[in-house]
Amino acid sequence: MNMGIEMRLKNPRRLVCGVAAQMATKFGWSCMWTRVAWMVSTLINPAITLLIYFALALVMDKWEA
Repeated sequence: MNMGIEMRLKNPRRLVCGVAAQMATKFGWSCMWTRVAWMVSTLINPAITLLIYFALALVMDKWEA
């Protein structure tokens, strides 16, 4: 069961706006750990994190899966 979650987080085609995947690609980070960082940040402070996420979605280039 844990492998299924890990595989879903590593898959760059699974996205909402592509912010985490775009950041991971641009900076050479792991897509899975970038998404985990966004999830943790959302759990800690959802309002600010979602505001930043959607602001980045508007500003960043569109990420093609």
